Amino acid sequence: MPLDALISASLAAPAVLLYLDFDGTLVSIRRDPGRCQLSPAVLASLQQLSRSPGAPPLDLAVISGRSLGDLRQRLGPGLEHLSLAGNHGLEIASDGGLWRDPRAEALMPQLDVVAERLRQSLQRWPGAWLEHKGLSLSLHTRRLPEAEREPLAHELLPLLEQINAEGQFQLRRGRLVLEIRPAIPHTKADAVQWLEAAAQRRGLWNTTAGQPPLRLYVGDDDTDEDVFRLWPGVVGVRVGPGAQPSAASHRLSGPAGLAQWLAALAEARHHIGQPQP
Repeated sequence: MPLDALISASLAAPAVLLYLDFDGTLVSIRRDPGRCQLSPAVLASLQQLSRSPGAPPLDLAVISGRSLGDLRQRLGPGLEHLSLAGNHGLEIASDGGLWRDPRAEALMPQLDVVAERLRQSLQRWPGAWLEHKGLSLSLHTRRLPEAEREPLAHELLPLLEQINAEGQFQLRRGRLVLEIRPAIPHTKADAVQWLEAAAQRRGLWNTTAGQPPLRLYVGDDDTDEDVFRLWPGVVGVRVGPGAQPSAASHRLSGPAGLAQWLAALAEARHHIGQPQP
C-alpha cells in the first residue's frame, strides 16, 4: 500500500492509532539532543491532528527513548494533552495519569551506581556524555570526533561487559547512543499495546463491530523495529535510508518526508470533517 493510500485507508477505518517516534522521525538527529525542537510545520500538523473532530476518531501519541519530562518540553505548546511514552515505554503519561514500570522503579538505586561508574570512566572523553533519564541511561557519542569513537568503545568494553554480566541491566545500541536499560521484558512494542488498550477502554471504536483500528507506527531506529515486528496488525513506516533492513512495510527518506505526510493527513481529515453543502 503506497503512503498516499494510507491516508485513504485512515479515513475509511473505524479508528486510527497513530504512534510516532521522536528523534530521527519527528525531528532530525542533532549533535546536541537538547536543541531538538519540532518545526513549526510539524507542530501545526500534530496540533491539528490531536484536536481533529472528524471521523474516524484518531489516537495520537509519541513514543521515545527520552524521559517524559524531556519529551514534553521538546513537543512545545498546544500538545500538553498528548499521550506520551518515555524511556522506551517504561513510563507513560495518558488521560491525565502516569504509569511507571514498577520493576524499573525498583532498580533506580542500582542504576545510580552504574551511572557513577560510567561517569568516572568518561572523565577524559569530553565529547561523550551520560544522560540519566531516571529509569535508564543514555551514553551519547554524537559530539565525539569519529576517530575517538572506537578507542572509547575499546576502553569501556570491560566495564560494559561487567554491567551486562551482572544481569540487572541490558545494553542496546541506537544511532550514536548506547542505552543502559533495566533487564526486564519491556520494549516500545509493549508501550504501543498499552496505549491501544487505553484507547479501547475510552471507547475510541466499537469493539463489537469486529473491525480493528488502523494501527500506524512511524520510527527510525532499531528500537522501533520491536514495534514493527511485535505489534499485531501494525502498518510500519521506517524513516531513513532505504539500505537499512527493516520489518516495516513502508519507507520515508527522513523527517522532512514525514512532515509532508502528516500535513497531508491533517488536511484530509480536516476536509472530511467539514459539513457538506
